[in-house]
Amino acid sequence: MVIPPDPHELVVAEMITHEHVWHGAGATCDEAREALLSAWARHRAGVLRQHPQLAASLPEAAAMPTHFRIRYRAYCRGGGWRDDERLV
Repeated sequence: MVIPPDPHELVVAEMITHEHVWHGAGATCDEAREALLSAWARHRAGVLRQHPQLAASLPEAAAMPTHFRIRYRAYCRGGGWRDDERLV
């Protein structure tokens, strides 16, 4: 049985690389990760159009989780947080 996502909840995936903080959002961790990796794939494609010689040093999207940690946070509408602690 698959439990449908809570319509009031938003999951944010975060990946910190050497130069940028990447985010993806979705109803589930999987959706958020796919959004984040899609952003990376678009960025990589743009860089490689201008600098194709960098292909070996810029991992493809599927390989990014082996290079950088992806952290997930779930937020709900009306919630308020300090750091990772929900206060409201």
